[in-house]
Amino acid sequence: MRRRKVESRMLGTAHRCPPLIRFLRLLLAVLATGLVTGAPVYAKVTSVKLLQAWSGRVPLGVQPPLQSSLVTPADFARVWAQCQMKDTVPAIDFDKRLVLVAVRRGSVVRFQSMQVDDGNLKTSVVVSPDMPAYMTCALALVDRAGVAKVNGAPLGK
Repeated sequence: MRRRKVESRMLGTAHRCPPLIRFLRLLLAVLATGLVTGAPVYAKVTSVKLLQAWSGRVPLGVQPPLQSSLVTPADFARVWAQCQMKDTVPAIDFDKRLVLVAVRRGSVVRFQSMQVDDGNLKTSVVVSPDMPAYMTCALALVDRAGVAKVNGAPLGK
């Protein structure tokens, strides 16, 4: 494979263009093309504030809730009963808010961090290392604005 010789303007001599220089030129051309054509810019990752949290228990013999988010009052009431919450079901405006659900086998389960990245709400859940004879439900109320998915799944799934 022949390498193209490039004539040096300053020295007037012929030399080969080093691979690093060729790579940098190619990289610069790709970046410039992306800027000119309006290639997508990486979305800003924003933290989500926890508005309220609840915790309940599901016995091991009972099927736990399978959803990662709740977007209707009926689903919320069903999961509230399934997780054996002690209080009455709170009224929530699901047009503005959504409820996150995490069910794990541990005495303590809670949402540690929540961030929206390009419409996807990514959650991090903390679970105690013990193995009690029940599963713990963690429910978290957050703003719905800018959220299209939760951990990659559509809302309500």
